[in-house]
Amino acid sequence: MDLEHLKKEIETAFPNPEIGRIFFAKQNILLEERYGFTPENTRFAEGGCSDEINEPEYQFLEKYWGERFKFGGLAGYCHGGKSGLGAVSHHVPELDGRKNLLLVAGTHIGYYRGEWGEIPRSGQPEITTSCGSLSAVLQTGYETIKSKGIDPLDRQQQTVEQLMLPYLENCARAGKTPDITEATKYLMQIIDRDLLRIVEDIEPHFDGQIAIITGITINTEHGNYFSTSRVEVRGNS
Repeated sequence: MDLEHLKKEIETAFPNPEIGRIFFAKQNILLEERYGFTPENTRFAEGGCSDEINEPEYQFLEKYWGERFKFGGLAGYCHGGKSGLGAVSHHVPELDGRKNLLLVAGTHIGYYRGEWGEIPRSGQPEITTSCGSLSAVLQTGYETIKSKGIDPLDRQQQTVEQLMLPYLENCARAGKTPDITEATKYLMQIIDRDLLRIVEDIEPHFDGQIAIITGITINTEHGNYFSTSRVEVRGNS
């Protein structure tokens, strides 16, 4: 498929998609030139989904900024919470009185030959789901999740289920089948909301800048795209 045509197809559901590595290369340059972020004064923390399909962009960022702290997990939610991000805020290197924290987070979705929530994977003959965690929530459904007990061996997935429960309830009341693109956008809003709350909790105790980059990664057979949700730099320069 022509990449320009692919981009236009992605744009029907997610605005302004850009090839992932190109998007993050631009952000790296912007952070360094405008805000003074450098590998020597910056700690990179990543909150994406555990799915290995998202690794190319995270490894690209890690190669640029140095070792990453992982605060995400299934579906790209910030499972590390206040304790996790509070911890990484104490791991930030300082150089000449400057220190910076770079947070990259967001969920993801597959797109393959006109179908959302699907993606082929290397070495596997069958088409797989992406995000698998979120797809499983939609398949489980409102009634089953509502009546579930706590499973101490499946806490992250149960967190995602509880986060998505209001969306599933709305679908059930409307007699509507849950949609993976709508669910992905809904979860992205929750991630933005909760990550910002955590950052606001950290800010009074962090004497430096915090860059926040969030968005939805679109997994395709031609590589990952990124649709931005939030890009901002907070704190003292």
